[in-house]
Amino acid sequence: MKKHPSKEVDAKPVTKVSPKNLDRGTLELSGDTIKFHPDKERFKKQKEIAKEIPLADVENIDRMANEISITWKGVTETFVMQKAELAITIYERITAALEEQRKMLEDNEAAKQKQNEVTKKLLSIAIEIVDSLFDVLRSLQGRVDLNRLEGYLERSEENIRGFTDLNIGTINLDLTKLSLAIKEHLLEETSKEIIILLRSLYEYFSGLTSQNEIFEQTHPNYQDAKTTILAYYTLNDIILGTIVGDKEIGKERNALVMMLDDLSKGTDLKINVDAIKDVINKLGKEKGQESVIEESRAVFRQQLKELITA
Repeated sequence: MKKHPSKEVDAKPVTKVSPKNLDRGTLELSGDTIKFHPDKERFKKQKEIAKEIPLADVENIDRMANEISITWKGVTETFVMQKAELAITIYERITAALEEQRKMLEDNEAAKQKQNEVTKKLLSIAIEIVDSLFDVLRSLQGRVDLNRLEGYLERSEENIRGFTDLNIGTINLDLTKLSLAIKEHLLEETSKEIIILLRSLYEYFSGLTSQNEIFEQTHPNYQDAKTTILAYYTLNDIILGTIVGDKEIGKERNALVMMLDDLSKGTDLKINVDAIKDVINKLGKEKGQESVIEESRAVFRQQLKELITA
């Protein structure tokens, strides 16, 4: 909020609910605070402030003739001016400052809401991209079904178009090389391109920064998005690991639990980590079962729906 120049007005305050009245003095609007200085302190280098009322705490302000009544924190202070003109001047300055503050709070709230919606959309589409890219990796194991591979590729292309349409930051998710590798049945090259794309997506979220500190006070913010994507990568890596027999699944499961715990604490979001643990255990027992894979992803999304559902 803009700082308002101080405007001193002679005033005799009458505190209606305080145990004692205050002396004659000056009333001023200084920045975001209404201040009353007693006359007896006027000649000191630094005036003692008898009353200090933050604009944020003002509940109501009224003027009648040469009196101004300010209600804050349930208390009403009435200041009596020598002239009605002086009361009008300070009243108009205070009400203008209050209106400016109200407008700023509304703008901040609208900006936070917009940021919240954009971040959720980014996360929602990014998770779809992660699924389709990891599905390509899964399809490279064992007998390769090229039709299925091309289906996953088409899904990735559609999701990436939706992602880039949001136009938030810069990201390179060019599928040209991946498409060519799949069409030419270059499985090793296909795997390499998938890893490059997944890394680019994660680095994109890692590089997102807010221009306004207020955005970091609402959830999901960019840090939440980064943690969520990394956690979802880990879940899909576990899914892939159960298929290829990766011995590091236990470590990855512990890492996933820690990430979800940090996310829960940082966002005050209640995440049922046990539900995710259970479905991961189920993945280990029923390796490669499509229904179990979809269930594990669904459980993750359900637990984090407040962060990823716009």
